[in-house]
Amino acid sequence: MKYIILVMILYASNVLAFDLFNPDRGKPPPPKPSDITTNSLGTKKLQTPFTAKTSVKPNRNKKPKKLLPQKDFSLKGTSIIGSKRAAILIAPDKKEFIQYFKDNKRTPINLEKFKGYFLLKVEAREAEIEYPENAPCRKDREKAGVKCIEKTNGLTIAALSLKQRKALKAPKPRTIPKPPVTKAERNKKREKDIEKRKEIYKNFKRKVIKDEDVPPGMRVVRTPFGDRLVPIK
Repeated sequence: MKYIILVMILYASNVLAFDLFNPDRGKPPPPKPSDITTNSLGTKKLQTPFTAKTSVKPNRNKKPKKLLPQKDFSLKGTSIIGSKRAAILIAPDKKEFIQYFKDNKRTPINLEKFKGYFLLKVEAREAEIEYPENAPCRKDREKAGVKCIEKTNGLTIAALSLKQRKALKAPKPRTIPKPPVTKAERNKKREKDIEKRKEIYKNFKRKVIKDEDVPPGMRVVRTPFGDRLVPIK
């Protein structure tokens, strides 16, 4: 008898749990507290399930990529013969070389020490060089004719122009100091001068004018080199 009464009680509780006229039947369960947000009016609303909660914040602790020092080339001249073009360049180590612009296309600089540099353009008195990403052209050098141009992807271009150089100063004449003249050399020179004079005057004859040969109105002036006539004042 007790067993029959227990079965009836359980059946009655299940029937009461399923109420056909329950107003909340069929509605979704109430949202969790974490899914509810409050708008500016203070009312609660559910979050849109396809909207990200927050954007990804940049990593402020990431250090910028270390750049190498800027190394610039200088333009000394250009050569254009038909379709063949070349630039006479001065490398950052001050060495001069000729770089040919092969097929008028992007040409790597033909120096082992400067890999990553490319010749992009050769015109009359102008040229362009592409710098590597880790050593970009950042500062213009007007005196050397270098102007930096920014490109995408971290690359930069240096526009080189041929600068008119100042005329070089003429070198000062080199003077070689003369050695001091010795006494023996002075005596020797004096003897040579005496001999030279003797040679000049060895055939010289002093002119002598006798008194009886003096014409009227004239007088004789006697000198070591000879006599001569002058008018009487």
